[in-house]
Amino acid sequence: MKDTSGGFSTTPQHDGTPHIELVGDEFHFVVTERGSEFERRRTRDADEILYWLFEGFTQGMATDYELKHRNESRDGREIWFPYQERLLANLNPEWGARKQEAHMRILRDHPKHQNNQANKPQHPTA
Repeated sequence: MKDTSGGFSTTPQHDGTPHIELVGDEFHFVVTERGSEFERRRTRDADEILYWLFEGFTQGMATDYELKHRNESRDGREIWFPYQERLLANLNPEWGARKQEAHMRILRDHPKHQNNQANKPQHPTA
């Protein structure tokens, strides 16, 4: 299980976790894995870098929460999306609203799947 304690690194870990670099007057949010850089976001806005950090921390917390409260008849996003939105809103109401808008776009572009027998793949028996 991923550590969601809230720490962050300022040097690459090369394990897919982000780290923060300060380059001049810019914050760089960087994700590396096995020596390759997969993502680099830049901002001069301290609020933005904090949002990016807490977005990741709260996603880990929300997916852990969903796992502990899993309901096989529901799309897991129905549990963890609102939980993450509440966590972010507790830190900054604008962050909660921003994440809610992002989640709405995800659900629009990737609607939930009905979790019933008709949608489950059929596995041949040997």
